Amino acid sequence: MAALLMTTAVAFAHGDAEHVRGTVTSITDTAITIQTTTKQERTIPINAKTMIMKGDAHLAIKDVKVGDRVVIDVDKKSKIATEVKLGVATAKPAAKPPARQKS
Repeated sequence: MAALLMTTAVAFAHGDAEHVRGTVTSITDTAITIQTTTKQERTIPINAKTMIMKGDAHLAIKDVKVGDRVVIDVDKKSKIATEVKLGVATAKPAAKPPARQKS
C-alpha cells in the first residue's frame, strides 16, 4: 500500500485538462518536448494562449530552458498546452554547524 501511495502518476486527469510532469528536453515557438517521470518523451503543442508560470509570475516561452522541471496542463480536446508551470526551487535551510565537543 505504501509503495502504491509513493508512486507518482505521470499524467492524471483534472477537469478538462491532463497534467503531465517531466523535464524539458526541447522547446520551440510551437511545442515543448519533455521527458516524463517514467522516461517517456512527449511533445506537446503550445500557442499564444498557453500561459507560462513560475509561482505567481507570468513568463514568456523564451524563459523556459532545457532541463527545467515542469507540470503541463494539456486540454483534453485540443491536446494543446493551456499552462506550463515551471518548478520553483526552494532554498535549503542552512546546515547547522557540528556541536563542539567539550575537552
